Amino acid sequence: MAPQPLHPVTVLEQCHVSPSPAPGQPRALPLTFFDLVFWGFPPVQRLLFYDNADLLSVSDFTLGELPRFKKSLAAALHHFYPLAGKLTCEMAEGAVPEVVFLHGDSVPLTVAVSGDDFEDLAGDHARDTTRLHPLLPALRKHGGSRSQNVLAVQVTVFPRAGICIGTTLHHAVADGSSYAHFLRTWAAIHRLGPECRKVLEMDVPPLFDRGVVRDDAGLREAFLRDHRALASAGDTRLDGWDLSLRRGVVLATFRFTDKQLRALGGHVESETSARCSPYALACGAAWAGIVHARGGSIGRDVDGAAASRAHFGFVTGCKPRASPPIPANYFGNCLGLCRVEAGERGLTAAAASAAIWRVIEELAEEGRALRDARGWVRSVREYASARAVTVAGSPKLRLYAAADFGGAWGRPRKVEIASVERTGAVALAESGRDGDGGGIEVGLALPRAEMEAFRTFYLDLFASLC
Repeated sequence: MAPQPLHPVTVLEQCHVSPSPAPGQPRALPLTFFDLVFWGFPPVQRLLFYDNADLLSVSDFTLGELPRFKKSLAAALHHFYPLAGKLTCEMAEGAVPEVVFLHGDSVPLTVAVSGDDFEDLAGDHARDTTRLHPLLPALRKHGGSRSQNVLAVQVTVFPRAGICIGTTLHHAVADGSSYAHFLRTWAAIHRLGPECRKVLEMDVPPLFDRGVVRDDAGLREAFLRDHRALASAGDTRLDGWDLSLRRGVVLATFRFTDKQLRALGGHVESETSARCSPYALACGAAWAGIVHARGGSIGRDVDGAAASRAHFGFVTGCKPRASPPIPANYFGNCLGLCRVEAGERGLTAAAASAAIWRVIEELAEEGRALRDARGWVRSVREYASARAVTVAGSPKLRLYAAADFGGAWGRPRKVEIASVERTGAVALAESGRDGDGGGIEVGLALPRAEMEAFRTFYLDLFASLC
């Protein structure tokens, strides 16, 4: 059993926030084949830490900020009403997985207070993941597990230190781009006021029309068949990524400044002739570092033999790559899966970055992003069993700017994707630190010994480039 946090969180209130004003008639959104790729995945859980040393007591927040917080969330949900709905959990023959919104549906909101060290929790250094768990809300199931909430929110007050917003979102409903769109709208409403017309002028509303997703190849039905077959077989390979039940797992952030990325890019080009993007460089260094940290314990290949290849996976946005293109404000998942392999023995940051960049370059070929789509549902399970390193988030989402709530909140000092503990991913974001222009933050969860080995790899890599 995982150890309990030294400073447990005390729940002050549990309530529900409904879209305001109500969005109108009951509505249902069927899941597309893009959504079904992430069916069965752990939810995406983010933590947003905000400095506020002037917040002297819990009552300062509950009497001052909380009413406005609830009102802005309700107003944002008016535009993003599916987030207040419920996702059907049945995958039986004839069942139609969909998000259903009915009048009166809501997002559960938990208000809590913590006695833990805010400065420590919001840092970059390795922190025990069990200390973060109490800051994350759970998605509730309904009707004997026939459906569940799509989104849950928790706000935790740290007196004399700051505030943390925790969100839990079902991945089959929205990708990072749609989450960022919602967060940007919510923060703008909170910053400017629910009645401010500038909010609507700042951004286009979300598009829910599933007709813009063409499925001429019948991928949705193919994915449904795969999911049903995997469920019947009792497939649990996604658990291969889950570290949440292991002792001594820590979460840490490693910063790749613009200067470091330029130095690494020059090194990679001299070694491989590949001119990599900052994204490929950060991913390659993280992948090589994790392979190094694991030593020989990479995982098992599909046939059960010891893996001699290292596996990496990332996603690419398919809105501009679809035919016809899907509007940028489309709400839902619209991601393609990309696979990279390399020899795991002695994998260097240069070799890893170049391998990733070659796959990225191939995406320029028309139709390449969806060429292998029919196998996505099963290949994800194969990658999980091989303990592939994957990517969550993207610097392009600009979450630090999106989450600017204004007033006493401002921009978050730290954004974490805490759910990488369960998904085998590295979390990527733009640098939230002033002076890192163009920098990238890489967050990862590893057992403590592996994290120390990764840290040594990271320090040695950039010391060698100076």
